[in-house]
Formats: sequence, C-alpha cells, structure tokens
Amino acid sequence: MATNFRRLDTGLPEVSRLLVAMLQARDSLARRTWSHPLEHTGEEWWADVLSDPRARRAARVAPSRGAITVYRLHDEPHLSILIACTKCEWKAAFNRDELIAQHGADCPLPELLSLVAAPGCPRVGSQWDRCGAYYVEPIEG
Repeated sequence: MATNFRRLDTGLPEVSRLLVAMLQARDSLARRTWSHPLEHTGEEWWADVLSDPRARRAARVAPSRGAITVYRLHDEPHLSILIACTKCEWKAAFNRDELIAQHGADCPLPELLSLVAAPGCPRVGSQWDRCGAYYVEPIEG
C-alpha cells in the first residue's frame, strides 16, 4: 500500500517557517476560551440567561393592567366615538358610555366596528368584500 504523505524537510526555510506558524496558531487557539465549543450550560447558566433584562422584550404597559394586546372600549379616551366608512357615505357618532352599556367595557375596538357599522350593510362579515368602517379619531399609540 502506497502512503499518501511525505516527510517534511525541515531544513528548507519555507517548510520551517510554515511549521512554526502552524504550531503558534495551534497554541494561540488553545489558550482562548472561545475556542472550546462546549461551554457550561447547566441550570445556573440558564437561570442567569433568563434573568438577564436584555432577554426580555419590552411591552407597552397600561398603568391599570398588563401589556396591551388590543384596545378595548374602556381604553377609548374620547367621549364621542366617530366612525365612518371608506366604501360608502355612512358616518356616525356614538356616545362612549352608551356603547359601554350596550357592549361592555371589555369589547375590543376592532370587533366594535362590525357591531355598529351601517345598519343592514351587506359587507359586514364578508370575507371577500369587507366593510370599510374605521375610527375617524383613532387612539394614538
């Protein structure tokens, strides 16, 4: 069986320099902590990672409750809620307190649009040709 390598002649200056550079690179990498692929990842390490504030995503928080996922009727600051439609001439103004009495303070504002849209609007609930109802004065985020 033929061998696939040859003995290096360290007497040649190019081979000597190359060998010295390779040995220095190997020693340099061995001294660095990042060169070890397996770092300790036990329970204490994960507890530190998860408790780090940089690992948390900042959420917008209302003073009275947790993170806001959707605005609800009780979040609306205006006493009068103006709604109009982009697809027809319909416009209306509603009293916030009356809407709370009818639909509840926790009614999501996106859902409220379909509840108070133009009476008899055929587009309410349509998947393909949706109603164009929108809040004229939306809550500023």
